[in-house]
Amino acid sequence: MRTLILFFAVGLAGCSLFYSPPKPIETKPLYEPLPDALDREYFHSPTGDLLGRYPKDWLQVNTEEIPELENILDVYTDAERSRAFVLTEIPGTAELRRRVERDGIAAVAEESLKIRLAKIPALAVTREPTARLDHSILYSSYEYETRAKDGTTLHHRVACVGTGVRFYELALVELHSVASRDAIENFRLLQAVIAGLEGTASVGNSVSR
Repeated sequence: MRTLILFFAVGLAGCSLFYSPPKPIETKPLYEPLPDALDREYFHSPTGDLLGRYPKDWLQVNTEEIPELENILDVYTDAERSRAFVLTEIPGTAELRRRVERDGIAAVAEESLKIRLAKIPALAVTREPTARLDHSILYSSYEYETRAKDGTTLHHRVACVGTGVRFYELALVELHSVASRDAIENFRLLQAVIAGLEGTASVGNSVSR
């Protein structure tokens, strides 16, 4: 009997050690979308499963001649070339899909951050990856900072979404700082893009709950 009880005790302990419930989804908006901030034109993924509007009057950058920009689909910059909006596909490996099934959409932001840290080890994470539901759009996001060559701090925000088949990263990054603009304006601008997305998976979808 003691052996049987010990067996069940070990089994229960194993469940608690190797299983973690999906991370909670934050529903309190971090930022209100910047009003009247988006262009009338749309960006879209190559397969058309994700659709959205990019910031008003921003120009698309041709990245076809830059093989180093792996998995980057679209890049738009403002007139000052001080900011960029970047759409990237995150490879939907079998491992990532298992993690999304287990942890929800937050796993995509964690994968995005892992990839970014491999390229920029010195970045400082200022807001950890978190699953969010804002303006009926399910996504996960995080924020980080880097240092420019002149020593100023650059602020960046990344949002990750799933479409049921693929995973995408939408980033609003600073290329150089502008004294008249603060980071919150950039973050609200990205929030406007997020709020207007079409094609993102719903809360009940198995790859993005």
